[in-house]
Amino acid sequence: MHRRGSIRKDWVIKLLSLGFALLFWFFVVGQEKAEVSVSIPLELVNIPAGLVIANDIPSNIDVRVYGPSSMIRAMATKGVFRVIDLKDATPGKTTVHLSPDSLSLPGAIRALRIQPSNVEIVLEPLVLSDFPVRPVLKGVVAKYHKVLNTEAYPPRVVISGPESVIKAMKDVRTFPVDLDGASDNITREVGLDLQGLHVSPEEKGTYKVTVYIVPAQGTRRITHIPVQIETTKSDVLWWPRIVSVTLRGPILDLRKIKVTDIYVGISVNGLEPGIHSVEPECIVPGGFTLMEITPQNIKVNIP
Repeated sequence: MHRRGSIRKDWVIKLLSLGFALLFWFFVVGQEKAEVSVSIPLELVNIPAGLVIANDIPSNIDVRVYGPSSMIRAMATKGVFRVIDLKDATPGKTTVHLSPDSLSLPGAIRALRIQPSNVEIVLEPLVLSDFPVRPVLKGVVAKYHKVLNTEAYPPRVVISGPESVIKAMKDVRTFPVDLDGASDNITREVGLDLQGLHVSPEEKGTYKVTVYIVPAQGTRRITHIPVQIETTKSDVLWWPRIVSVTLRGPILDLRKIKVTDIYVGISVNGLEPGIHSVEPECIVPGGFTLMEITPQNIKVNIP
């Protein structure tokens, strides 16, 4: 009697198992199948101490998969990725072949092909060196102004990276500082632009860049400036009566200079009667440099 009950119980379990198996089969087989491309993260682990990757490695691989649509959609939540173990790697180039069989995919999903199918990894010794920090500028300053100098603080940075990259570097550039029509000195905090170099600074942080901006210098020729004479005699003659001067200074201020701002004169006191060639005196406003007077001498006739 007891044996008949056990047999009956076993049959019930077997029937339930069969029912679940059939249900699962109908669930998998009955679903709509799809062939799509999915992006799977590529992860490199166990990079040997003292070595560093010196080339660009794709962060993801494209895998063409086939299987039930719902299971493919669920792959994103299951953390599927491809690991490359570099534990035994040595300096130089290593080519890793990525085959569909090397992926662990859930359920009834099959990998058909992988792109790229080969990944090249270049390992080089990790070295350190320090470089000057070079500020990078973009945009233009205000009209009639120019950049006199730039300064970064700290002025140098220690960089670590692949040996070949470090040897080829001369300096480290900052992210651009926008001049944006500035007419006075500006100071900005910016980071280092190390994108695509496979290097990193030993100390993280920002750098203070100061851009020194000054008025642009130029020259201007000013004409028709009267020549004044210092004398107690009324019958003295001199020619020419007007001259031209060339000044150098800030362009913005040069534009404002008027003829009346400049003094040109000669003194004939103490000269004997006759014709003389006298070098005129020229006084210009502060901040400007006299470059030339035309003509350089004035003729004076003392009766």
